[in-house]
Amino acid sequence: MDYRCPLCGTNLAKRKLSQAIIARMQIDCSHCGRKIHLNVHPAEQIAVLTGFGVFVALVAAAYKLQSEALGVAAFGFALLATLVQPVLEKTYLRAWPRYVDPEQAPR
Repeated sequence: MDYRCPLCGTNLAKRKLSQAIIARMQIDCSHCGRKIHLNVHPAEQIAVLTGFGVFVALVAAAYKLQSEALGVAAFGFALLATLVQPVLEKTYLRAWPRYVDPEQAPR
């Protein structure tokens, strides 16, 4: 994934931790101070929503069936689903720009 600012070209990869903690769609570049927009790929959206949906379904089934095994499976699946995002970034989304100019951002 390309973490450079679309306006000044500064690499903002070191901001990944702060972005994970405080997720906002529009942030300020730490170098030039101008507003930039978070560019989320549809594959990221699908991966997160699918992972969350399967987790909720497993938890609901574990609760309804009073099954500890399904509860453990839900926990294991949640751990596995968290690995999808970094793997997706390193493989499929290598050239995808993480940030875009707010005027060019999809609405």
